[in-house]
Amino acid sequence: MRGIGHFQLWSARLSGAAFLLAVAAGSAQAQAGPDAIYGVTNIEIAASAAAQGAAALKQYREATRKQPGNIAVELLQEIGAPYRLMMFETWKDQASYDANEKAAASGELRDKLKPIAGAPYDRRDYHVVSVGPAKAAASNEAVYMQVHLDVFPPGLTPTLAAVKTVAEAARKGEGNLRYDVVQGVKPPLSHMTLFAAWQNRKAFDEYESSNYGRHFRDTVGPLLGSPYDDRLYVTLN
Repeated sequence: MRGIGHFQLWSARLSGAAFLLAVAAGSAQAQAGPDAIYGVTNIEIAASAAAQGAAALKQYREATRKQPGNIAVELLQEIGAPYRLMMFETWKDQASYDANEKAAASGELRDKLKPIAGAPYDRRDYHVVSVGPAKAAASNEAVYMQVHLDVFPPGLTPTLAAVKTVAEAARKGEGNLRYDVVQGVKPPLSHMTLFAAWQNRKAFDEYESSNYGRHFRDTVGPLLGSPYDDRLYVTLN
């Protein structure tokens, strides 16, 4: 289930500042250690309040970057659905992630989003399965992908093997900037997020049609407890 409409429209919104942000994010990503915790937040707000919701997340991003233990905060907007936003945060460890959950900025964000929410606020903490250094984008056409996997417990082991294999193959692909795989911290550990980026839409499409991309989808499809959900985003600066 992927929102892919009006890609050129949303790509055009990326500016030089967004490009610099991507470069900075790539540098920060390499600093994450094995104890890093990744905060993944999916937010859907009322379509009429899209600008209001985006402004609230930008304020949170600026405050959170100053929090002890924060390595990166990336804010994205779904292509073709500007009322759907996603944050991918990297924290030094569980303690710094937990401290941020109690910080004033986190409470303020939830309070601001509650009256304009179009769906429940979905925030989860993950630990690393397979994360490599991010590369800098060469232009402002970078496209990001999020895949959320919800796996039946018997399928957890083969899914972990499959995500590691596809991540390693994708990082070697033309135009790939990053391919991160993270897994839920809390039992039953059946939730995973794949967070990846490519230089442009053409590079992403080549990944989608690659043998390793198709093999991955064919492998995990029968193991999932919910529909395969992949979405495309651009940076929200």
